[in-house]
Amino acid sequence: MPLPEPGFADPVAESQRAFRALLDAIAHPGRIVDIPGPAGRPEGLSIAQSAIALALLDGDTPVWLAGPCASARPWIAFHTGAPAAPRPDGARFAFAEAGELPAPGAFDLGTDAYPDRSTTLIIETPGLAAGGNALLSGPGIAGTTRATLPLPRAFFAARAELAELFPRGLDLVLTDGARALALPRGTRVEGA
Repeated sequence: MPLPEPGFADPVAESQRAFRALLDAIAHPGRIVDIPGPAGRPEGLSIAQSAIALALLDGDTPVWLAGPCASARPWIAFHTGAPAAPRPDGARFAFAEAGELPAPGAFDLGTDAYPDRSTTLIIETPGLAAGGNALLSGPGIAGTTRATLPLPRAFFAARAELAELFPRGLDLVLTDGARALALPRGTRVEGA
């Protein structure tokens, strides 16, 4: 069996760069950031998804991989030690492509006492762009901003229904190649 593709050449420094870029996206919902990628990446994950996996996953973070992302399982296990979650609701992180995504309610939404235990979804969404038909508002956004969010309207409608459960909910990181845009659970999305 061949060895998995390499990860970060300098794991500490490159993980920190990827983590800082992701934090910038989370602090500024709707802002597209570049996520520096690893030296190699597996089939099934984009550059940004690969970098996020290396920066966030460890042996205590169950991960669920949908559709083509599942082919990255050996690479993730080798580089991070993250255990596989058998179902979406058992994952702290879930990696998927836009067309392979279950309904938001299929994931762990956390509890009132521990909302941070919800699943964070990292979704590859080709066509992600600033501007567009989706109107974003909420914490971290001065007024409103617009973005093109290539996910089905039904997904955002189902996610909006979860808003009444706040602080429970789902945080989303949408990726497109080496770029990422974050939609924390408090971000309202209209017109997507």
